Amino acid sequence: MDFTKLVSLIDTKKLYFTRADKFDDPFEGSYPKLNILGREAFFKDLNERKEVAGQGNTFKPPEIFKHMPKYTAVNCWHMNPYESVAMLSLYLKSDEGVAIQSTFSRLKESFLTKEDLYIGTVKYINYETEFVDPTNLYSPFVHKRKSFEHEKNKSIG
Repeated sequence: MDFTKLVSLIDTKKLYFTRADKFDDPFEGSYPKLNILGREAFFKDLNERKEVAGQGNTFKPPEIFKHMPKYTAVNCWHMNPYESVAMLSLYLKSDEGVAIQSTFSRLKESFLTKEDLYIGTVKYINYETEFVDPTNLYSPFVHKRKSFEHEKNKSIG
């Protein structure tokens, strides 16, 4: 992080979380193709059964899936036994910065909040052929497209 973020962290004793829709990846927080196709098939089948029963309205996938990145805040860490020049260059606006060293478990234990918090490690998958758990609304935030695998070993909180 840059020096101003370090000062803010020390002063407020709080990590800064960014809305997921503000990241460079326009697909941040989105579901893979198989999830979307499965959801479409589910609602098509539901509507067909409803029409047979003679009810007039059709069911559509909930809009929540489109808006989740706007209402999900993320803080990213790089998990590696050594510093990464590539990651530093992605997160710093100048040549000056600070790397904070911790462990996944120490980071997880450091949160003293009554707010809901989900913490996990990122998995890089093929969004054309792989599927994520649709029962967990945070699954899309711990899965990223393979084209972002250069960030590998990054955790999200």
